[in-house]
Amino acid sequence: MDIGSILIKKITSTLSPEENRFFEEWVNASLKNRNLYEFFLKRYQNGEELPNVDEINIDEAWKVVLEKTGVETKPPYRKNYARLVLKYAAVITVLFGLGSLYFLLQNPKANTPNIEDAITLKLDNGEIKIISPESSQTINDDKGEVLVVQKGVVLDYSKAHSNDEVDSGKLVYNELTVPYGKRFGIVLSDGTKVHLNAGSFLRYPIQFSKDGNRQVSIVGEGYFEVIKDSLRPFIVSAGNMNLRVLGTTFNISSYPEDKDINTVLVEGSVGLYGKKEKFNEIHSPVLLKPGYKASWARSDKNIKFEKVDTSIYTSWIEGKLVLKKLPFTNIVEKLQRHYKVTIVNNYAKLDHQVFTATFDKETIKEVLDSFGEDTPFDYTVEGNHITINKPKNNMPMKK
Repeated sequence: MDIGSILIKKITSTLSPEENRFFEEWVNASLKNRNLYEFFLKRYQNGEELPNVDEINIDEAWKVVLEKTGVETKPPYRKNYARLVLKYAAVITVLFGLGSLYFLLQNPKANTPNIEDAITLKLDNGEIKIISPESSQTINDDKGEVLVVQKGVVLDYSKAHSNDEVDSGKLVYNELTVPYGKRFGIVLSDGTKVHLNAGSFLRYPIQFSKDGNRQVSIVGEGYFEVIKDSLRPFIVSAGNMNLRVLGTTFNISSYPEDKDINTVLVEGSVGLYGKKEKFNEIHSPVLLKPGYKASWARSDKNIKFEKVDTSIYTSWIEGKLVLKKLPFTNIVEKLQRHYKVTIVNNYAKLDHQVFTATFDKETIKEVLDSFGEDTPFDYTVEGNHITINKPKNNMPMKK
């Protein structure tokens, strides 16, 4: 398959199941691949158009990276073909390097062996801090004053040296990234609590403005306990959707590979509307009731509502993996995030098999064995890479 078209289709959520399996194997193959994907994904989600790769040459691609990083440097040595217009596949190859370069420019410690497994906090000056869930620390700003306090699996901005709100034009942002296989929590400056699931990213101001909205952006899944403030609505941007609340508890799932953005309301009230639309009190947005799930289609903004057991969608906070009537092709995505593994399923019959199960302390092998009891299949495990094949016998086999 052409990785260029796969990358673009992934970002725009138009991959077929077969293409998605190819993408998952590619993106987990190296840190360089994942950084490239995230580099363009974040810009796409911020409203920027994807590059027209048919018209980009190496020099122009370097300019894009330099504009984003603000770092003076020169591209590496290139032969005579450097100024030629690059075709689709060739451009993607060059952009692999650009994604990696961007990461290195922003993070001098990028060559740390396990950085792709680390929870990272990106400060407004571009510095990246590696956060260990087992430690506690105080992180200071450039002036030496307390920015955020970490206690184990929580970053707390409400304990900063000053929580005086700032003017809307002076907002300073941090970014928290949680890799596959881990979860982490954050307390925002107003006291709002956010739990981030594996493979998630949150962008937020270190202090909210004294007037206007309290707004954050998320990629992945988060459980929000929003502090009520009738004068400053809390807005979560996810993909092409905005979610507006005053004070409430809800779960939102907006992984890039999902066609829908799912919001489950535990208590309170939330309003859903398009990211590029302006909220209008008179023409109110679509409202969600407690105990219901709203599925917002990325493609056409169509919304479907369903009454649900909210605990199924929030149990991940306690480390549980709850599956209810899910096809195996969707379960694979959850397993990859939860256990930080890559799964390639070569047994097509499994894709549409529907399972209901709850896992807590089980290993990935124990989970696969339980599925195999219902629909036998063979699988092999090599490091964190799992390959599923059609059974040779009538019982699952492991190596």
